[in-house]
Amino acid sequence: FKSYLKQQELSKTTAEMYHYQTMNFISFLDKDNTEVEKCTEKEIMLYLAHLQKKGIASETRKLRLSALKHFFNFQIENNKRKDNPANRIKLQGGQKQKLYPILTPQELQSIYENYQVPTQEHPKSHHNWFNAYKLSKERNKVIIGLLLNQGITTAEVSRITIDSLDLRNGKIDITGGRTGKDRTLELKSSQIMDLMEYQYKTRNELLQYQIQQTKLLFLSTPPSGQTQVKDPSTLNIYKRLTEELKEQNPKFINFLQVRASVITYWLKNYNLRQVQYRAGHKRIISTEAYLINDIDDLQKEIDSFHPIG
Repeated sequence: FKSYLKQQELSKTTAEMYHYQTMNFISFLDKDNTEVEKCTEKEIMLYLAHLQKKGIASETRKLRLSALKHFFNFQIENNKRKDNPANRIKLQGGQKQKLYPILTPQELQSIYENYQVPTQEHPKSHHNWFNAYKLSKERNKVIIGLLLNQGITTAEVSRITIDSLDLRNGKIDITGGRTGKDRTLELKSSQIMDLMEYQYKTRNELLQYQIQQTKLLFLSTPPSGQTQVKDPSTLNIYKRLTEELKEQNPKFINFLQVRASVITYWLKNYNLRQVQYRAGHKRIISTEAYLINDIDDLQKEIDSFHPIG
């Protein structure tokens, strides 16, 4: 079956997932002493109902149904059976994972490179507001690097403190919060230098605008017309930053798209458990949902199933 999946032009990750899920289905049949060659629509529906009772999400159940379709096609090719019982089953309902156009690693890198930090040669550098503006751009550049390379969320960015950094070993601790898991991620060599410059230069200058002492790594600049920041934990930068990046990069939509692109790239290079850790997902089904981005025409294939009357 593994060899058959390789011939279907599926990605390595998808093929491994299909094989694993099919073995899970066969184990389910073994409990009732049902031979897989004699399996019917009834057994498949019982299996899907079993998954639903376990709390497996609708989109994940659809992925498992797709895996079974491939398996029964494999059996037909090897004269083990004459029909594919999975072809006549259609799963409906459930909240669908919102899919974004996936950006390539090169396109993600372009987002970072296209974001320019002004220098003292800027034509408006003589204005009083220019220094705070320049500092905010330097801060944003480092944040963009973390979003593009480590795939963290904007909420997680706001929780990073100076104690989260281990620049000597090239690592950063991410606090997942209520919905995610804590994890330690590796930094790229270029990020280490950028973070070091930000921490010891840019951040020190941003501290002069803060009323309260704070260990938060990323600090705000004062609102227009003000000279100080009252609450250092408030980092309201993403609406304007999103608009800027959209102007510079036509394919950019938002930072959820960036995270989806990073996780999809990871799925092509690491196993599910490794990606689950990197993404900070508490449940593996959250990671599995991104596999939809890695399966060509999956929804079209599923929609071709005929529902049981």
